[in-house]
Amino acid sequence: MQRLRESVFLSHRWEARSLGEHLKDPRQQAMYAVVHGGTDRQLRQLSIDYLTSLPFDGFAMGGSFGKLGDELVDIIGFMAPQLPKDRPNHLLGIADLPSIRKCVPLGVDTFDSAYPSRVARHGCLLGEPHHIKIANSQWAHFHEPVSPYLPYSAAYLHHLFKAKVR
Repeated sequence: MQRLRESVFLSHRWEARSLGEHLKDPRQQAMYAVVHGGTDRQLRQLSIDYLTSLPFDGFAMGGSFGKLGDELVDIIGFMAPQLPKDRPNHLLGIADLPSIRKCVPLGVDTFDSAYPSRVARHGCLLGEPHHIKIANSQWAHFHEPVSPYLPYSAAYLHHLFKAKVR
């Protein structure tokens, strides 16, 4: 626990120093603070209190959230309502659909993760209610769009994947 606490304080010093440099010449760029503290609510609270006292453009929730699922939702549900409502709140490293569905109502605005790119490289399209493995030959002659938000047919997307058009 002491090591985590020292790490949080080290991150705070670095973030404050970085913000000071950024404010000298922001060039229309935003700078986010990263709230740390693992699954420890006291450390997360300390991090929130300190970082929200500084003029960051947005806030990111990072570090360990414990096991994905209930622990993630619990700690995000604790942090997000305490972050400023007039600036964006971002969740680092998580962008699977179930987590997005659970965290948006809690106050998370944006997400990032390697997950969507990683599964896309293997021919998987993220969709509702199921993911689509566009590499499978069953899609080669399916001339309907795979989604109302994507105007391309499954056959065309299958062709692009097989032709290695990336």
